[in-house]
Amino acid sequence: MDIAPWLDQARALQTETFVFDYAPCGEPIIMTPRHRAQMMAGLEHKLPIGRILATMTRDRLDEIATSTELRARIRACWDQSGVDAVQLTLGGRALAPQLWDACIEDVGHWLHRARAGGDMAVCTSADDLVQARAAGRIGLVFGLQDSGVIGTDLDRLDLLYRMGLRVAQLTYNTRNAIGDGCEERAPAGLSRFGLVAVHRMNALGIVVDVSHCGPATTMDAISMSRAPVAVTHACCHTVAAHPRAKTDDVLRALRDTGGFFGIVTVPKFLSPEGQADLGVMLRHIDHAVSILGTDKVGIATDWGGWTPDLPPELIDAATENFRRLGFKADTSPQFGVGLPEFTAWEQWPHLTASLLAAGYPADDVRQMIGGNWLAFTRRVEAASRIA
Repeated sequence: MDIAPWLDQARALQTETFVFDYAPCGEPIIMTPRHRAQMMAGLEHKLPIGRILATMTRDRLDEIATSTELRARIRACWDQSGVDAVQLTLGGRALAPQLWDACIEDVGHWLHRARAGGDMAVCTSADDLVQARAAGRIGLVFGLQDSGVIGTDLDRLDLLYRMGLRVAQLTYNTRNAIGDGCEERAPAGLSRFGLVAVHRMNALGIVVDVSHCGPATTMDAISMSRAPVAVTHACCHTVAAHPRAKTDDVLRALRDTGGFFGIVTVPKFLSPEGQADLGVMLRHIDHAVSILGTDKVGIATDWGGWTPDLPPELIDAATENFRRLGFKADTSPQFGVGLPEFTAWEQWPHLTASLLAAGYPADDVRQMIGGNWLAFTRRVEAASRIA
C-alpha cells in the first residue's frame, strides 16, 4: 500500500485533532546505555522478565529526572508519533496484569512518571484528555486487562477507581471470578459476581472492556451493562479467525448499544499466518465500519510488550511469559514483529495515512484516530450519573 502521498496530510491532520491509542506499556521503550545496563544486569542474575522490566522502568524515572537529553528524546518520539493520549495497563510494566501488587505498583509508577518528566498527565475523564492535550501533555488513562485482580472484593474496584482507574477489561485469556477469557476451553458467560461487578463499574463510570473475553462473556456484558461497552483492542473474526477476534454479532451488539471497537496492529491477530500489513489491517477496519459505522471504530495498536521496540535479548522470556498468561503457541503474538509499515512508535502517522489512502474522508479519519474514543467516554460518563 502506497501511503507516501498521504503522509504530509496525515501529520497535519494529527496536529490539529485529538489522537488516542491503546498502548498497554504506556510508552515505547527508548534504550540508553544506562537502560541497557539495567537490562543486562537482570539477565546476568537470571531474573524473571517482569522483575527486569520493572527494574528498568523504575530506574528510568531517575534517568528522566536527571537527563535533559533523554527528556528531549522522549518528547521527540511522542511529537513524531502525533499521539496525544494512551490507555495503559496497570501491571503492564512487569507484564503481570493479573497480579494485584503489580497493578498497585504501576499506579505509583505512573503518577511519579507524570511528575518526573513534566510531559504526562493522568486523566480520569474526557475533559481531562482534552485539557492535557491543550497543555502539551500526554494523557494517560489507567486500565486493567484482568479484573480478576479484585478477586470478589468490590472494595478493591472502588479503591482502584479512586486511584484513577477508568477502564476495566473483565478477563484476560482465561477464567476468573467475573467471567471467561477467549482462550478458555469451554467458555461461559458472566458469573453472578461478574454481573454485580459490571453494574458497579457502570455506577462508577469505569469503562467495561471485553477485548480478551470469550464469546459468551462478551455478549453477556454488552447485554447486561447499563452503560456502553468497549472492545478496546481486537479485530474482526469474519476477516481472520482468531480467539482475539470478535464476531459480527458482537459488532452489531456494540453498534446497537453505543459501544466502541478498536482495531489492533498485531500481525498474528490480523492474519492467521502472521503475514499482515496495513492493507490487511484496513480490511478489518473496513469490515468493522460496514457494521458499526465510522463513529464507533478506532485504532488501538496494542503497542508494547511484543512490539519491535522490545530488546531482542528479552524476546524469548516475553514469549514464555505470554504463554503463562493463557496464549497458545499458535495464537500468541510474534514478539519483535510488527506491521512492516509500523515498526516504530514514531511511525504512527502511517496509520492515519493509510485511512486517507483508503478513501476515508478527513472528518471520518479525525473521529477514528481519537474523536470516537472521546465521544464514547462521554457516553459512559453520562450513563454513570444515572446508573
